[in-house]
Amino acid sequence: MTSFHNEALQTLYSSVAERASAQPRIPLHSPGSAAQKTVDGKAYTYWRVYLASGKHKETSLGRTGEPDTDAALEAQQLESAEIRALANDVQVLRKAGFAAADNSSALTIATLFNAGIFTHGGLLVGSHAFGALLNGLGVRLPANYRTEDIDIGSAGSISVAIPEDRSFLDILRETGLPFIEVPELDSRKPSTSFKARGQPLKVDLLVPGTEAYETKPLRQLRAHATGLPYFGYLVANPVSGFILGKEHVVPVTLPDPARFALHKLVVSTLRDPARALKAEKDQRQAAVLIDALTERFPEWLTTAANELDESARPRVATAAARAMALVPHLSERARDILAELSAQT
Repeated sequence: MTSFHNEALQTLYSSVAERASAQPRIPLHSPGSAAQKTVDGKAYTYWRVYLASGKHKETSLGRTGEPDTDAALEAQQLESAEIRALANDVQVLRKAGFAAADNSSALTIATLFNAGIFTHGGLLVGSHAFGALLNGLGVRLPANYRTEDIDIGSAGSISVAIPEDRSFLDILRETGLPFIEVPELDSRKPSTSFKARGQPLKVDLLVPGTEAYETKPLRQLRAHATGLPYFGYLVANPVSGFILGKEHVVPVTLPDPARFALHKLVVSTLRDPARALKAEKDQRQAAVLIDALTERFPEWLTTAANELDESARPRVATAAARAMALVPHLSERARDILAELSAQT
């Protein structure tokens, strides 16, 4: 059965989410500290931060002791205190078992937030979305999810416009990480994936498509995406959520959790037999979410099941039966729902 965080931790998570929602931009650096330098016998105050690359950056606040300098320093110190307070609360949540992303992934997702991706039609999907959905439901996992893949989905277009001299790849490089395009096996096709050189971190762009897995342009991002079958079902009716990083909390747009669970069942049946472990992972994630939703919001599952495409129902039925066998310690209500899904034709 699903284990939920206690009320105090869920309240802390709600507070963290509320404060994160008020952030117009996610800082991609350390909280920072003041430093002083003497130039030609005159003291100047600087604000020093460390970037994701590990390099430090200094910004001059002005002559030490002057009113404008003192005001700028106070503003920086207040902002720094807010960043540190949020980071401290994130650490409490991480230690308590809330799902969290690794630092490089969190910084990358924060960069996409700063670029407006999640407010202009982009959704975070995949395992990072799974963790964020569980956090929103208050679910405690015995072990954190592990993934280096960031999957960005769209219903067909992302409306945020990028200047002509920039691209989606340029946005990713704002993290300070050395992102490059990943070549397709067919060299005639444009890339739909981006990888940080020397790291396992990868970003994929995804849109609705067919089982031909065609490549489609996302013109306003100056990029291309892979078309996936049944993806339109997943990205309909999106919800808000948050990614916990090492120190950051990033507002994101996520799939509806019930649709996410049922789509995972569908996806598991589309996997090549050589990727059986991936299919089992899909089914386990679906079962965990279904178990949590039967406890909190069973009506969401009913609605999502009613809105399945007819062609998806046999796939859900096959995968639901497998999920019950894979995850034996589900609640009775969750097993009943999976049994109902497995009886679909």
